[in-house]
Amino acid sequence: MSKLLLLLISAILSAALMWAHEEAKLTPGQREVVNVHNTMREAARSRDFGAWSAYVADDCIFTTDDGEITTKAKIIQHMRSMPQADDHSEDLRDFVVHVYGDTAVLNVRFTAHEQFNLSDIVTEMREMETFYPARWLVVAGRAAMGTVADQFPQARCCQPEQYKDYAGSYEWRPGGPVDTVSLRDGKLLTRLNDEPEENEYLPLSEETFFLKDDLGTVTFVRDALGHVNGYTYRRPDSQEIHVKKIK
Repeated sequence: MSKLLLLLISAILSAALMWAHEEAKLTPGQREVVNVHNTMREAARSRDFGAWSAYVADDCIFTTDDGEITTKAKIIQHMRSMPQADDHSEDLRDFVVHVYGDTAVLNVRFTAHEQFNLSDIVTEMREMETFYPARWLVVAGRAAMGTVADQFPQARCCQPEQYKDYAGSYEWRPGGPVDTVSLRDGKLLTRLNDEPEENEYLPLSEETFFLKDDLGTVTFVRDALGHVNGYTYRRPDSQEIHVKKIK
């Protein structure tokens, strides 16, 4: 699973804030759609999954920034594992709402903050949701970063002798996602939380890896004694998340 799925979840959890002058530009029908959007955000922030689910179709299509499609069930699973205090947004702006009979499309820009250990990861985001029918049920959602690279990395040929040093469990933040890294048949594999499928870490060098269709990179780090004690996930915008090895 792409690490960028965390950005989509952050967008869903972001606090519902809107400037008064933005609201004044909206028609009553448009304002109704924004109110539903904000109600969903508040339900997600309070972990009221029953209330959030009532506004989201079971077969809703969620798309991450790197084009990965995920499901409502997976979104709920990951939201359950995220501490409530670690994510918020500010400066919601540029609301665009188009209503076409019983269908509506909402687009909004905001600044997302995610706390990973001592790092405050700041991302300029755009979020788009499609609502249908008249009771405004979300059937599609997309979160996108403001800046992405224009091509994915290419794997390089490396000797896997030291891959065994990388096996273990890595915690993104206390109470948050855990990456289980294992070695099998000469391949370094990763599974985030309880995802049913493993993905392969592809080598860029002996210490740095990436996932297929993920714009970020993972570089394993060692302590003064040479033991692997974590890794650094470097995002496409060059911000870094330092992930701790817990076992």
